[in-house]
Amino acid sequence: MSISEYRFACAVASSGSFTAAADACFVTQPTLSNGIARLEHEFGERIFIRTTRKVTLTPFGEHILPYLSEIVHAQETLKRQVRTFGAPETRAIHIGLSPLIDARQVARVIAPFRHKCPEIEIVLCEMNLTNLDREFAEGRIDFLVEVENVTKRSCQSIVLYREPLVFVPRGGMPKEKVTGHGVRLADIVEETFVMAPNDACGLARATRELFRRHRCKLNEYAGETLSCQVLEEWAMLGIGAAILPGSKLRQMNRAFPITDKSGLDVDMPVTATWSRKLTSVPHVSEFIEHLQATAASLKPRGKKPRLKQAETPLPKPCEV
Repeated sequence: MSISEYRFACAVASSGSFTAAADACFVTQPTLSNGIARLEHEFGERIFIRTTRKVTLTPFGEHILPYLSEIVHAQETLKRQVRTFGAPETRAIHIGLSPLIDARQVARVIAPFRHKCPEIEIVLCEMNLTNLDREFAEGRIDFLVEVENVTKRSCQSIVLYREPLVFVPRGGMPKEKVTGHGVRLADIVEETFVMAPNDACGLARATRELFRRHRCKLNEYAGETLSCQVLEEWAMLGIGAAILPGSKLRQMNRAFPITDKSGLDVDMPVTATWSRKLTSVPHVSEFIEHLQATAASLKPRGKKPRLKQAETPLPKPCEV
């Protein structure tokens, strides 16, 4: 067993795809697949269930994944500490990302700061919410970028951008529900929605908050998926409907923007959160000022779904 094999397993669990995991780990798919096979052989148990359509964790895989993640993160922390010990003058900012976050939006936010302050290292790390909260609480992550979380009231936060939400119907949708701007939330509340686990990425929290805010009952499918990609796939297979961020869609022409009763686009706020004590650290304080200025320059919420913010706009019927 090796740390690389642990990292491969974590990447597959996070992405739900051997191909995507290989890209994330900068290896070929055969290398990753062989590493997973060796790991399963040494454990004597299957970690993943693989079909031609999806990859899911076995009960054993679900049991050991948190421990594999801890080992991988511990190694990353060790490397970071070794590197910074030999160069204590290095200034770094560590940012933890939920898997739900649009990396293009994050890059758009931090790129001007990197250009302005090249001597400050920006370190990005994607984790599920449970690991993010732990790393943040223990001070190994300076900033959290996730779906707005009102429980972190003791910290400071700012909305970086708003992600438009779209509706993926269960195997198709009656045309009478579609308007010129997509679908109204009131017209889809009777659907049953497939969901992700609470600690996965924040989408379940955002969906439940959306329905609570509009005083609608959310009908949840009994099962759960591990990724946005599988949510979309299950909807296509007719298992249940899904609500997803526009940036995470693969089948662009199968989804519809969601509007409220006033015709406003339905979205979820993505925030950057940091501990108040970090405001006394000069280079971190400089980054906070950059975040505040960047957020203030974003366009206010309009009356149409903001799918046009995506690098690749959704085609009709999603395009508005």
